[in-house]
Amino acid sequence: MSPTVLVLLGLASVLAILVLIIKARTHPFLALLLVSVALALVAGIPLREVVPLLKDGMGGTLGGVALIVTLGAMLGAIVDISGGARVLAAALERAVGEKRAPLALGAASFLFGIPVFVDVATIVLVPIVLAVARRMSGRVNMLAYALPTVAALLTVHVVLPPHPGIVGGAEVMKADVGLVLVIGLIPSIVMWLVGQWLSSVIAKRVFSPVPELHAELSGAAADDTDGTDGASARAADPSVGMVLAAILLPLALIMAGTVSALFMDEGDPIADLLAFIGNSPIALLIGVLFASITLGFARGWSVSRLEEVLAAALPATAAVILITGAGGTFGAVLTATGVADAVADLLTSTGLPILVLAWLLAAMIRAAQGSATVATLTTAPLILPMTASMGLSAPQIALVTVTIGIGSMAFSHVNDSLFWVWSRYFGVSTSTALKSYTVTVTLMSLAGFAVALVLWALLAVVG
Repeated sequence: MSPTVLVLLGLASVLAILVLIIKARTHPFLALLLVSVALALVAGIPLREVVPLLKDGMGGTLGGVALIVTLGAMLGAIVDISGGARVLAAALERAVGEKRAPLALGAASFLFGIPVFVDVATIVLVPIVLAVARRMSGRVNMLAYALPTVAALLTVHVVLPPHPGIVGGAEVMKADVGLVLVIGLIPSIVMWLVGQWLSSVIAKRVFSPVPELHAELSGAAADDTDGTDGASARAADPSVGMVLAAILLPLALIMAGTVSALFMDEGDPIADLLAFIGNSPIALLIGVLFASITLGFARGWSVSRLEEVLAAALPATAAVILITGAGGTFGAVLTATGVADAVADLLTSTGLPILVLAWLLAAMIRAAQGSATVATLTTAPLILPMTASMGLSAPQIALVTVTIGIGSMAFSHVNDSLFWVWSRYFGVSTSTALKSYTVTVTLMSLAGFAVALVLWALLAVVG
């Protein structure tokens, strides 16, 4: 098929998913799966290869997501049911007040997100964000608190090392990682501030209620305070320091593993150990064990009580995992049919300036296959020949790399795992998520691109 036909097929498939989910009220898992099969058949994938392709797409995504989502949900359940989320929410409210709570959540997310994979950080912060929202008075809009959190997390994920997409892109582009970090800080801070402002603007126009506690978690929380009066329950709450330790431990382990990979020799026993315990699933497993001891057993929980709490976290993860896997299947089909390559070839042939092309390619590939990391790693080798032929300076190459990362933030929608993780955990409907999350991250990407253009002009003057 011609590139134009492939691009049109990709657009039609995304539209079909949206119609099925929003208009026909089809479950997202089924909608993604049905359209993936239809696209594979229409694009000419042989019948015998369709099912293996679906399995590969599902398995490839779930291999990285299922462990993280499940362990993150368990950690969140312990923090929530032990009273830790309530304690942190109260401390945050005392420190900044109700009006500044979204800003505080956004700032904390920006810092948490620097060393931690965005999906992990989002899941770990879920009980905190929910607890803050539930403490607020009046008719509370979940978007006012959930949107600035994910916007900040995604910003640092796509722009700043040590995240895998931008680090891999820098390696392909032969850019200095230190320069990428220093230059990337400028647009990332602007993008974060724009995201905070956009979140407040959108929250005034789009509403999503604060989800009620899941029946399992609500029952578990009630059991945890049975037989105690209000004062006794409050006295049993863990300290702020202990709750922060339970949340930050896996984040610190992940950061240690990432830093060791950058600055220590491969094969070094200490580096290997840090890489092992800093791998997201292992770090979260250690976090669950630590929280079980400090927030569970230390408060008098029995082994059977802990089992109930952990089991209560699992039902809520099923939909997230299945929908995320189906999104991976859709992305795999888009890649196998050549849609992503068609988008890249179409844009490359336009002869646009390198910075515009870098942003557009990353944005379109992100829209086509869903992963910001893959979009960056796919765009970088397409842009590399242009940087080599233009004789760019080291700061200019770093800025082009940052721009690719910025572009990979745009157009996040139904084929992106984070779209589903965020929307399902915070109880945001698909149509509302498109009007809030997708719009916000795309406009933030455009704001970052505008900053990159200004920096490019400044580098041209200095150079």
